[in-house]
Amino acid sequence: MIGLRSVTLWTHDLQETELFFKDILGLNTLLNKDTNILHIGDAHLAPGTRVIFKKYLGESTNLESHFYGVALRVPTDLALYEYKEQFDKHNVKYESVHQLNGKHLFKFYDNNGHAFFLISDELNVGIPLGTANDAGPISPIHQVQGIGPVMIKSPETPVTGGLLKNIFNLQMLAEYKTIEDEAALVFKIGSGGNGGELHLIDSPQAIESLDTPIERVAISIDQVDHFEAIVNQLKELELEHQIIQHEEGLISLYVRDITGIIITITLDTTN
Repeated sequence: MIGLRSVTLWTHDLQETELFFKDILGLNTLLNKDTNILHIGDAHLAPGTRVIFKKYLGESTNLESHFYGVALRVPTDLALYEYKEQFDKHNVKYESVHQLNGKHLFKFYDNNGHAFFLISDELNVGIPLGTANDAGPISPIHQVQGIGPVMIKSPETPVTGGLLKNIFNLQMLAEYKTIEDEAALVFKIGSGGNGGELHLIDSPQAIESLDTPIERVAISIDQVDHFEAIVNQLKELELEHQIIQHEEGLISLYVRDITGIIITITLDTTN
């Protein structure tokens, strides 16, 4: 495994979401109006930095998220305070700074009500940051340049954890309690660090999934043998999955977890 690749969320308004992440957070964006998909990330929209939004076209008005939160990585502790000043200017709701495994972070909410965290990479090791986007309201030295950890709610953490550990071969690294006193399991991806951690948050109440699953977390993998071993295990266990060839050299495995979220393993054979 290499590390986190992307997360996919729903939005009611693509243009409003693009303005939020571009004009307030200072990130690079690419909006495809034909497919109703918005890509957000670093200067190159590189894997490991991407947040993808798909427009929700259904009729439900009270949507929940399978994500407890998605952390966005900034280079230093000081960057957190530049973003807090920016959020104050634009009346963005956020919470106080606290620590997670010795790293400073705080929670904020986007225009859809999705929970995000800004987390400092100042003491981080493992997967490196991406490339800052020179355009925008935030100084490049303080700008968001990656995603992770990604935190998923699960009503059955042993089941979801078994998928991550026994089939995807992720290493269970630690356990902790959230500030709301929920139990959390930490799984390491690749060389780890903020960009290589998937957290399972114990959430006893199951979340009602959308008719067409939108929310996904994608992991990058770089070994063909490992990818094939995962596929073979899924077949042996008769677990539902789907394999899609996106383009030359890029192939993804989609597995729908008990939580309702889609976990994607993407193999890039060109790297």
